[in-house]
Amino acid sequence: MRFLILPWLAVSLSAQTALYEIKPGPDSRFALEIYKTGFMSGKKHLLLFERFAGALNYNAAAPEVSRLDLNVESASFTVKDDWVSASQAKSIREEAAGKNGLEVTKYPQIRFVASSIVKSGGGFTVQGTLTIRGVDKPVTVAVSMKPEPAGGALRFEGKAEVKLKDYGIKPPTAALGAVGTKNEMAVSFSLIATPRR
Repeated sequence: MRFLILPWLAVSLSAQTALYEIKPGPDSRFALEIYKTGFMSGKKHLLLFERFAGALNYNAAAPEVSRLDLNVESASFTVKDDWVSASQAKSIREEAAGKNGLEVTKYPQIRFVASSIVKSGGGFTVQGTLTIRGVDKPVTVAVSMKPEPAGGALRFEGKAEVKLKDYGIKPPTAALGAVGTKNEMAVSFSLIATPRR
Protein backbone atom coordinates (compact mmCIF):
# COMPACT_ATOMS: atom_id res chain seq x y z
CA MET A 1 0.00 0.00 0.00
CA ARG A 2 2.83 2.40 0.81
CA PHE A 3 4.18 2.16 -2.74
CA LEU A 4 0.79 3.19 -4.13
CA ILE A 5 0.40 6.16 -1.79
CA LEU A 6 3.82 7.76 -2.28
CA PRO A 7 3.55 8.39 -6.06
CA TRP A 8 0.07 9.85 -5.55
CA LEU A 9 1.41 12.05 -2.74
CA ALA A 10 4.27 13.30 -4.93
CA VAL A 11 1.84 14.21 -7.75
CA SER A 12 -0.50 15.89 -5.26
CA LEU A 13 2.26 18.03 -3.74
CA SER A 14 3.53 18.96 -7.18
CA ALA A 15 0.05 20.10 -8.17
CA GLN A 16 -0.13 22.37 -5.11
CA THR A 17 3.20 24.07 -5.79
CA ALA A 18 2.82 27.60 -7.16
CA LEU A 19 5.49 29.63 -8.93
CA TYR A 20 6.13 33.20 -7.75
CA GLU A 21 8.51 35.88 -8.94
CA ILE A 22 10.35 38.35 -6.74
CA LYS A 23 11.38 41.76 -8.01
CA PRO A 24 11.92 45.29 -6.67
CA GLY A 25 8.94 47.42 -5.74
CA PRO A 26 8.10 50.47 -3.63
CA ASP A 27 7.30 48.28 -0.60
CA SER A 28 10.11 45.74 -0.91
CA ARG A 29 13.77 45.86 0.04
CA PHE A 30 17.00 43.90 0.35
CA ALA A 31 19.69 45.42 2.57
CA LEU A 32 23.00 44.90 4.34
CA GLU A 33 23.37 46.52 7.76
CA ILE A 34 26.96 47.06 8.93
CA TYR A 35 27.46 48.06 12.56
CA LYS A 36 30.00 50.58 13.86
CA THR A 37 32.15 50.38 17.02
CA GLY A 38 34.19 52.80 19.11
CA PHE A 39 33.01 56.43 19.06
CA MET A 40 30.31 55.44 16.55
CA SER A 41 28.98 52.49 18.54
CA GLY A 42 25.22 52.15 18.10
CA LYS A 43 25.27 53.48 14.53
CA LYS A 44 25.22 51.44 11.33
CA HIS A 45 25.70 51.71 7.60
CA LEU A 46 22.56 50.76 5.69
CA LEU A 47 23.20 49.55 2.13
CA LEU A 48 19.92 49.28 0.25
CA PHE A 49 19.96 47.31 -3.02
CA GLU A 50 17.75 48.51 -5.85
CA ARG A 51 18.00 45.64 -8.36
CA PHE A 52 17.23 42.02 -7.56
CA ALA A 53 15.20 39.15 -8.98
CA GLY A 54 14.14 35.80 -7.67
CA ALA A 55 11.94 32.76 -8.16
CA LEU A 56 9.96 30.99 -5.45
CA ASN A 57 8.32 27.60 -5.87
CA TYR A 58 6.03 27.59 -2.85
CA ASN A 59 3.88 24.75 -1.58
CA ALA A 60 1.60 25.88 1.25
CA ALA A 61 0.66 22.30 2.14
CA ALA A 62 4.29 21.17 2.32
CA PRO A 63 6.68 24.15 2.70
CA GLU A 64 9.63 21.76 3.00
CA VAL A 65 9.42 21.00 -0.73
CA SER A 66 9.46 24.72 -1.61
CA ARG A 67 12.48 26.27 -3.31
CA LEU A 68 13.86 29.83 -3.44
CA ASP A 69 16.57 31.40 -5.58
CA LEU A 70 17.32 35.14 -5.19
CA ASN A 71 19.93 37.13 -7.12
CA VAL A 72 20.95 40.68 -6.18
CA GLU A 73 23.08 43.03 -8.29
CA SER A 74 25.90 43.88 -5.91
CA ALA A 75 26.62 47.28 -7.49
CA SER A 76 23.00 48.44 -7.24
CA PHE A 77 23.13 49.67 -3.64
CA THR A 78 22.73 53.15 -2.25
CA VAL A 79 23.89 54.29 1.19
CA LYS A 80 20.87 55.21 3.29
CA ASP A 81 22.67 56.41 6.43
CA ASP A 82 20.77 59.33 7.94
CA TRP A 83 23.67 60.36 10.16
CA VAL A 84 26.32 61.23 7.53
CA SER A 85 26.70 64.00 4.96
CA ALA A 86 26.27 63.47 1.22
CA SER A 87 30.04 63.48 0.68
CA GLN A 88 30.54 60.97 3.49
CA ALA A 89 27.84 58.75 2.00
CA LYS A 90 29.68 58.84 -1.32
CA SER A 91 32.94 57.78 0.37
CA ILE A 92 31.16 54.99 2.25
CA ARG A 93 29.69 53.72 -1.01
CA GLU A 94 33.06 53.76 -2.77
CA GLU A 95 34.66 51.85 0.10
CA ALA A 96 31.82 49.32 0.35
CA ALA A 97 31.89 48.70 -3.41
CA GLY A 98 35.67 48.50 -3.62
CA LYS A 99 38.39 45.91 -3.21
CA ASN A 100 38.08 45.56 0.58
CA GLY A 101 34.29 45.54 0.40
CA LEU A 102 31.89 43.84 -1.99
CA GLU A 103 34.30 44.28 -4.94
CA VAL A 104 31.30 44.70 -7.22
CA THR A 105 33.19 44.80 -10.52
CA LYS A 106 34.67 41.34 -9.96
CA TYR A 107 31.65 39.89 -8.15
CA PRO A 108 28.49 41.38 -9.71
CA GLN A 109 26.02 39.11 -7.92
CA ILE A 110 24.95 38.36 -4.36
CA ARG A 111 22.92 35.15 -4.32
CA PHE A 112 20.81 33.23 -1.84
CA VAL A 113 19.56 29.72 -2.58
CA ALA A 114 17.33 28.03 0.00
CA SER A 115 17.93 24.34 0.61
CA SER A 116 15.49 23.82 3.50
CA ILE A 117 12.26 25.59 4.46
CA VAL A 118 10.65 24.39 7.69
CA LYS A 119 7.63 25.74 9.55
CA SER A 120 8.66 27.23 12.89
CA GLY A 121 6.10 28.88 15.17
CA GLY A 122 4.20 31.39 13.11
CA GLY A 123 6.88 31.56 10.41
CA PHE A 124 9.66 29.53 8.84
CA THR A 125 13.26 28.58 9.46
CA VAL A 126 15.04 28.81 6.12
CA GLN A 127 18.47 27.31 5.60
CA GLY A 128 20.46 27.95 2.48
CA THR A 129 23.65 29.23 0.89
CA LEU A 130 24.51 32.93 0.76
CA THR A 131 27.12 33.87 -1.84
CA ILE A 132 28.99 37.17 -1.47
CA ARG A 133 32.24 37.97 -3.34
CA GLY A 134 32.10 34.47 -4.85
CA VAL A 135 32.24 32.85 -1.38
CA ASP A 136 29.48 30.38 -0.47
CA LYS A 137 28.52 30.13 3.20
CA PRO A 138 25.57 28.40 4.91
CA VAL A 139 23.09 30.71 6.60
CA THR A 140 19.92 30.23 8.64
CA VAL A 141 17.16 32.85 8.43
CA ALA A 142 14.03 33.23 10.54
CA VAL A 143 11.34 34.30 8.07
CA SER A 144 7.80 35.57 8.59
CA MET A 145 5.18 35.41 5.84
CA LYS A 146 1.86 37.13 5.33
CA PRO A 147 -0.47 37.50 2.33
CA GLU A 148 -0.70 40.86 0.59
CA PRO A 149 -4.16 42.47 0.36
CA ALA A 150 -4.65 41.73 -3.34
CA GLY A 151 -3.40 39.65 -6.24
CA GLY A 152 -2.42 36.54 -4.32
CA ALA A 153 1.02 37.94 -3.51
CA LEU A 154 3.00 36.95 -0.41
CA ARG A 155 5.31 39.12 1.70
CA PHE A 156 8.39 37.55 3.27
CA GLU A 157 10.43 39.35 5.92
CA GLY A 158 13.57 38.18 7.69
CA LYS A 159 17.01 38.96 9.00
CA ALA A 160 20.21 36.98 9.54
CA GLU A 161 23.65 37.84 10.85
CA VAL A 162 26.78 36.86 8.94
CA LYS A 163 30.45 37.68 9.40
CA LEU A 164 32.28 40.10 7.11
CA LYS A 165 35.56 38.18 7.30
CA ASP A 166 33.84 34.95 6.23
CA TYR A 167 33.34 36.63 2.86
CA GLY A 168 36.77 38.23 2.63
CA ILE A 169 35.50 41.69 3.57
CA LYS A 170 37.85 43.70 5.76
CA PRO A 171 36.03 45.64 8.52
CA PRO A 172 37.20 49.24 7.97
CA THR A 173 38.61 51.43 10.74
CA ALA A 174 39.37 55.14 11.06
CA ALA A 175 40.87 57.64 13.50
CA LEU A 176 43.65 55.22 14.50
CA GLY A 177 41.11 52.55 15.42
CA ALA A 178 38.88 54.82 17.52
CA VAL A 179 36.12 54.25 14.95
CA GLY A 180 35.70 50.71 13.73
CA THR A 181 33.30 48.22 12.22
CA LYS A 182 31.99 45.03 13.76
CA ASN A 183 32.80 41.75 12.04
CA GLU A 184 29.07 40.92 12.08
CA MET A 185 26.65 42.39 9.56
CA ALA A 186 22.95 41.74 9.05
CA VAL A 187 21.23 40.69 5.85
CA SER A 188 17.65 42.00 6.07
CA PHE A 189 14.81 41.88 3.61
CA SER A 190 11.13 42.51 3.03
CA LEU A 191 10.23 40.91 -0.31
CA ILE A 192 7.00 40.50 -2.19
CA ALA A 193 6.50 37.29 -4.18
CA THR A 194 3.91 37.71 -6.94
CA PRO A 195 2.21 34.73 -8.64
CA ARG A 196 3.62 34.15 -12.09
CA ARG A 197 0.82 34.29 -14.65
